[in-house]
Amino acid sequence: MIEQLLDLFVKNGLRPLNWMPEARELEQSVNSSELSALVLLDYYEELTMSELAEHLGAPLSTITSLAKRLVRKELIDRKQSDRDQRIILVRLTSDGRQLAAQAKGILESSLVRVQDTLTAEELQQFIALALKVGRALQQGDKEEKAMPAKSLHKIQIED
Repeated sequence: MIEQLLDLFVKNGLRPLNWMPEARELEQSVNSSELSALVLLDYYEELTMSELAEHLGAPLSTITSLAKRLVRKELIDRKQSDRDQRIILVRLTSDGRQLAAQAKGILESSLVRVQDTLTAEELQQFIALALKVGRALQQGDKEEKAMPAKSLHKIQIED
């Protein structure tokens, strides 16, 4: 059941670590977006930059900056695809795998608490509702991205 919940969060682009106090300790070395990228890479093993951007729901330019930071921190490796040199592949280093494993452990322990609190029927309802809410939130993001921005504002991106 825990694996189903993990799949639910990872495959649907949900970021539960953002609202788990236990994950704040990990955020001393990486921010929440970087941590989400590490967990995704742990799950999928290797992604193209475009796939990572899609999973995180962020523009490719933002993910490029994020990936550069993770490379500098020696948490991921970037390389060109053997089949198409225009495609950049990213995967975890051993340090990245360790950090992702810590994050996954925090997520699993939190999900065990949820599982222990709910009956089997309630847990099935929770999974169904979480999927429904996740899809609704993702659709909202897609609709917002499709609409032109009324005003632009600059945000500072860490290097």
